[in-house]
Amino acid sequence: MPHLEALLRLQEVDLEIIRHKRMLASLPQQEKIHTIKRAARSLASQLTKLKGERKDVEMELADNRATYDHMHEVLDQVTKEASQTTDFRELTSYEQQLTHLARRIDRLDFDKIALDKKLSKLRNGEAKAQKIAKNLQTEAQTQLDEYTTATSEHNDAIAALEQEREELCHRIQPELLAQYTKAAKRFKGLAVETLFGNNPSVCRVALQPSSYADIRARKSEITTCPYCHRMLVVRDPSYKAQQATKQER
Repeated sequence: MPHLEALLRLQEVDLEIIRHKRMLASLPQQEKIHTIKRAARSLASQLTKLKGERKDVEMELADNRATYDHMHEVLDQVTKEASQTTDFRELTSYEQQLTHLARRIDRLDFDKIALDKKLSKLRNGEAKAQKIAKNLQTEAQTQLDEYTTATSEHNDAIAALEQEREELCHRIQPELLAQYTKAAKRFKGLAVETLFGNNPSVCRVALQPSSYADIRARKSEITTCPYCHRMLVVRDPSYKAQQATKQER
């Protein structure tokens, strides 16, 4: 009967829709995009920290050089003043000041070397982090493009199947469709099985002679499996032949 063929096709369509939706949910690109985003957030935090440390060191270096220049100005001034006196006590005082200034300048030079090394390390780290961030951005876009293509293919397939499903539903008797809908929900899409001989196609539990005889006695091409309780479409050629003979009479 046409509505039974439509029913069997409806189940095929529904199973295809389920398959496409599962494939959509399990697309590897989606998890890769999430992983890249997590890595990008972590990297952004590290980059912010590196930039902050680099700016702090640059400020320390600027202060170091400003103090260094000031010390040299003072050194020049003291040297000039020392050259203009011959008083022993004043000369001794100037000498002490010059010694102190020289030590300060040496210390500033020493600190500058350490700060230069630290700044170089921070700048290298920042440059590497920026390069990684750029690579992550490129990879994220690649994965997004692949994901968009894959989702488009699945969504197009689902849309076509949904349209076919709607057409099939119009070809099935309302009572039969309601029975199918209930069974599909209960059995997660596998609502209908077919009977070939005495073997149901889904549960595959061979019918006992008495159960098979009961099904034959009902004289219907659709019934309920006595074991798994799915909808059962009878595909027994001899049974159909008998039905056709009775109809001819």
